[in-house]
Order: sequence, then structure tokens, then C-alpha cells
Amino acid sequence: MIYLILFSIVIIGGLIALRIKNTDADIIKLLLSFSGAYLLSIIVFHLLPGVYAKLPGKTAGLLIMLGIIFQLVLELFSYGAEHGHKHRIEKQAFWLAFLSLSIHAFLEGLPINEGHHLHHSYFYGILIHKLPIAIVLTTLMIQSGMKRSSVFLYLILFASMSPLAAFVGAYFDFMTVYGKYINAFVIGILAHIGTTILFENEHSHHFNIRKFLLIFLAMFFAYLT
Repeated sequence: MIYLILFSIVIIGGLIALRIKNTDADIIKLLLSFSGAYLLSIIVFHLLPGVYAKLPGKTAGLLIMLGIIFQLVLELFSYGAEHGHKHRIEKQAFWLAFLSLSIHAFLEGLPINEGHHLHHSYFYGILIHKLPIAIVLTTLMIQSGMKRSSVFLYLILFASMSPLAAFVGAYFDFMTVYGKYINAFVIGILAHIGTTILFENEHSHHFNIRKFLLIFLAMFFAYLT
């Protein structure tokens, strides 16, 4: 069931992008802010304590920093689409951006199922994160002039990445041995995404009460899960 939900949330995001004309609308920006705050809260409340309980402090810290650096490298090709940037990408360069986004989606899916144990709070965080990212990805494909059939093909491939990773995490033994190291690395990836969403999403730097309240709401929900 979780595989279907992970797949469907991306398809829903893609359909939203195909239906609405203005993907720069405030509702999309607020959704990004909520997802960024929720991801950071999940990291602080749930993921970091588990990683530091299983790994030496410096080992955990090194892997987290490597995850941040790895995400920076991915963004050289994805143009920051993971955290809501919608730079126009030419058709010839799109496959590099798509590959980068797919690697990101696969890696963030690995901790969802670690040895048949569903990490519920993390699962919810990934779902919330994927909806606006699917909207951004679909918008990029439309703006690059792709045929609608190609858009759906890429969307289906992208939607399959996290369910595939969750399946690998549940049924392949290497996650039992190396899961704690992978989780630390993924924390770094998501920490970069979450902080970038929060600090770059509002370019005016003016106080935004709606965004402020959404961040606190995201923190509250993450704490409860």
C-alpha cells in the first residue's frame, strides 16, 4: 500500500501542474514552506536521535556533511528543482536534471522501510515533500516544450523511484547492515533541501505571517508523529 501511495502522490502533483496555469501561486510557495519545515522537524525530532544513537558522533556528522555536499553536486544538474526552483531547462539538458532528481528521489526513499519497519513520521515527511516537487518537475517539462506523452512517461519513471527504494530497504539485507550509515547520509541531503526551501522560498525577506504559522504548524505535526 505504501508503494502505491508514494507513486500516486507524484502523479497527483503532476496532474495539478497540468491543470493550473500559475505554478508560482502563493499556495505552491506555502506548500513548499510547509514541506521544508516538516522535513527539518522530522530530522530533528526523529532521525538525528536514532542516527547518533547507532553511530559514533563524528561518523554520523561526517556522513551528514557528505550528504549535504552530495546534494549540492546533484543541484548542479537539477538547477535546484528539489526545493522549488523552476529555471527553464532546455530539452537537451533535461535528462541530466531528471537523472539528478531521480537519484535524489531514490536515496530519500531508502529509509522509509528499514527491515520491514515502516518509519511513519519519515514516510509522511516524504509524501509532503514530493507533492510540490512533482508540480515543479512537471512545470519544467511543460516549459521545455515536451509533448504531453513524454511528460507522463518521465513522471511515471520519477514516481517509481521512491517506491523502488522503499522496496529495496524492506527486502534487501544490506539495509540491515548499512542502513544507519545510509540514513545519516540521507539526513544531510534532506537537511540541505529543508533549509534551502525555508531560506530561499521568500525572496522579499519581509515577515510573512502565513509562512510563519505554517512553519510552526509543520513543527507541531512533526512532533506529534
